[in-house]
Amino acid sequence: MDRKFSPRGLDYYIKWSLSNWAEETAFKFCQGVLANEFHVRVYRYGYSAGRIPGNLAEFEEILNEKAQLESYGKRPNLLLFDEDDAKKHEQELARLMRRPDNEIEELVKIAVLGLEVELSAWSMKRSAQAGKSLSFTVKVEDVQPLRSWKEKYKIPIVVLQVFLDELHACPLDKIVEGKIRKDRKTGKPTHYFPASAQTHLTDIEGVYFDAKVEFTKNGMLVPFVTLKGGRFANVSYENLHMFDSYGLRRKGINLVD
Repeated sequence: MDRKFSPRGLDYYIKWSLSNWAEETAFKFCQGVLANEFHVRVYRYGYSAGRIPGNLAEFEEILNEKAQLESYGKRPNLLLFDEDDAKKHEQELARLMRRPDNEIEELVKIAVLGLEVELSAWSMKRSAQAGKSLSFTVKVEDVQPLRSWKEKYKIPIVVLQVFLDELHACPLDKIVEGKIRKDRKTGKPTHYFPASAQTHLTDIEGVYFDAKVEFTKNGMLVPFVTLKGGRFANVSYENLHMFDSYGLRRKGINLVD
């Protein structure tokens, strides 16, 4: 493909690369903490989940394939399934992300919860020291597509907000009750809902930064930062009660410190 990327397209590519770290962090939390606490398994569902393009050409291929797969609104990044159901459909669920909506409709309907992942390039702890409060952020333009998906499948959606050093969770329906204001970076109307001790799931430690440099097809140099690593500490097990309300079955054990 010979299309020259616009500044907006390049910005989207860079944001996609950063967001993949957030999605992988959320996925690991579900695989570890939620799977150990509840009888659930997590699968990648939204087309961006786990897709880390090696270059701009591959990124454009991903966008084209994404447009062909999604028919019923915006897919949440991750889906949780009861482990008994997951065992029955293990091979199909492993390919969930790469299949079009019309092929997996009945499979998706047995999910118990959709998880939408948002990245914030802020440190909760540094911001608190500076007297600044941080928020969940969901673009207004994403809300209706997510709700269309929710109405189609009758499955609730929880937003996982990944900060550089903490992971928080809140139901989408509650976040959209928050204030709407224009995001200073994107310029888009965005729902803001305060992150707090009650939404905290875990601290994230050991995150480090890497640099990437790439040339576009028309010769423009594109340097940008990527995020790596991350391990969980100080899990707020008491806050996991929010998942009880969605019918998840507790195991009653804590295996992650």
